Amino acid sequence: MWNRSDPARVHLVSLPFTSLQYPNLGASLLGTALKERGVDCAIDYFAFDFAEAIGIDAYLFLSHEKFYQAFLGEWVFSPLVFERPESLDMEYLTDVLPDFADPLEALLLTNSALAARKAVRGFIENCADQIAENAPEIVGVTTSFQQNMASIAFAKALKQRAPDTTIVFGGANCEAELGQHLLDRFDFIDAVCNGEGDVSFPTFVERFSLAKPLPEVPGITTRNGSSSRQQGGLVQALDDLPTPDFSEFYARFDKTPGLDELLQPAPTIETSRGCWWGAKHHCTFCGLNGNSMAYRSKSPDRAFAEFQTQAEKYGPDFVVVDNILDYAYFDSLLPMLRDAPTPFLMHYEVKSNLFPKHIKAMAEAGVRKIQPGIETLDSQILRLMKKGVTAQQNVQTLKLCAQAGIFVDWGFIFGFPGENPKSYDQMAELIPYLHHLQPPTAFGPVRADRFSPYFTRPSDHGIQLAPAKPYKYIYAGVGDELSKFSYHHQMFGGDIDDATEYTEPAKEAVKKWMSCHSDARFYIDDDNATQMTLVDSRIGKEEKRWRLSVLETEIVRLSACIIARDRVADKLAHGFSASQVEVTIGKLLEDGVLLKERNSILALPLQPGLYRQAPTWPEIRAEVFQADLEGVQ
Repeated sequence: MWNRSDPARVHLVSLPFTSLQYPNLGASLLGTALKERGVDCAIDYFAFDFAEAIGIDAYLFLSHEKFYQAFLGEWVFSPLVFERPESLDMEYLTDVLPDFADPLEALLLTNSALAARKAVRGFIENCADQIAENAPEIVGVTTSFQQNMASIAFAKALKQRAPDTTIVFGGANCEAELGQHLLDRFDFIDAVCNGEGDVSFPTFVERFSLAKPLPEVPGITTRNGSSSRQQGGLVQALDDLPTPDFSEFYARFDKTPGLDELLQPAPTIETSRGCWWGAKHHCTFCGLNGNSMAYRSKSPDRAFAEFQTQAEKYGPDFVVVDNILDYAYFDSLLPMLRDAPTPFLMHYEVKSNLFPKHIKAMAEAGVRKIQPGIETLDSQILRLMKKGVTAQQNVQTLKLCAQAGIFVDWGFIFGFPGENPKSYDQMAELIPYLHHLQPPTAFGPVRADRFSPYFTRPSDHGIQLAPAKPYKYIYAGVGDELSKFSYHHQMFGGDIDDATEYTEPAKEAVKKWMSCHSDARFYIDDDNATQMTLVDSRIGKEEKRWRLSVLETEIVRLSACIIARDRVADKLAHGFSASQVEVTIGKLLEDGVLLKERNSILALPLQPGLYRQAPTWPEIRAEVFQADLEGVQ
């Protein structure tokens, strides 16, 4: 256990299971804001202590994103919060884990989780002892994703040791009614921050007095005395936010033996809040942003200055936490990042209807990993989601990113109310022709997350909801109140009850895509020739090379991006008849060279360049930083 020597008036605490690689942006923003106001504040990253207690490999395994929906991190700490019979814990291991892991992984997860459980009580007591020894007036506990159980257990232990310390919870797990339910259920939590706390929490701290009642501040709901249930105002001018100080995270990272051999830490950065697309067309399953979609972004100059400042301190490798990239940044911020003397490397969430100029701008700026929300390869299902894109546009984004060396992080989800089961047979037939493009990282059912349209208006979609399966094993004993604490929900009703069965062909096709991608190639070998040569190893490991005719070559060139078939015919009218063009397009479709949707076509082979298939993230990182080293030399 790493002991802090400097007592502080306010402690901000982050508990497992949170990232060991990326600092908590919310806590860092609040800590910096408090320090700028002259408040003595410290941030404690206790996840590192738990990783040391159970082993770093075990911590990384249990918190791996592919097992996220099993809520393993919550389950590990849950006995400290809710008593339960041992039989219920065994049921979790046999009923939940097999849904998210193969038999061997499930066995290894079981062993790791049971071993971790043996360490939780001593760990929480040590955390509470350390904070109580420093005797802070206020302890702010950030809880998002899989931190609720550890955070609640810590708050209970701390209140027993320091009853006069005021404990305030904040973070995504406290959004709107979720925070109120925590306050109602656990009497050792004194207040919760509802919504953005950039203004409300520092104001609460400044007005705080050891004499009760607690101050009334919009956005802070308190237990005793005067309280305000009003949500705090949204930060309108993001330029006014401080540049967060991550020094405490990096100091703690450096003190964890062996961690630098496994992970490369990177600062988190925020250039916008909300979702400009969701404000107009709320995606049916998305619960991000809670009760407010209002989109706000930093000015390009302010955002660029923050990138520069953090890069000078921590290096040029970033994770951007925005829900969606500001479209205006393509003409402002991205060129500034491109022209910076030191190359940047970062991740951004984007909308998937991207054009070549967008892909080029991102790649040149260092946006080499994107999460475009592809979700599926069927246009009818995308319309049900209110995605505002087509399947062909999704495939085009995968292709253009592969050519530009951008890693696409996406998951395939199914089970949408109103979807056509036959769509999955059609996608199963399409997927083998996409093996050279980035496969999804997972294939799983859609959830109705709290605050999403599916959650707020289930009857509109003909569905019923229930808390996701793991919750009953974590919030044991709450009975009918389980829905008060659940963020993720299962959906029932209509054809989606049979979704696991009718999506099986697509699931098997995706599994093969994942396994075959490393050997799959489909690219143009000599684009400058009158008759180009294609190289294809998408289906089967044996490489196939063939030379296109002059007309085939022209069609493939013209359809490098989505284009209408009649427009292709118009462009080739000087040398070929419309019937010749149509027949040749039909042949290229049969050969899997083109992808059609309605009257549009898209050529699938990658253009000549550095990549002959979608690159992996390690390959991209090696390329970027090796190029940087060569430039220095």
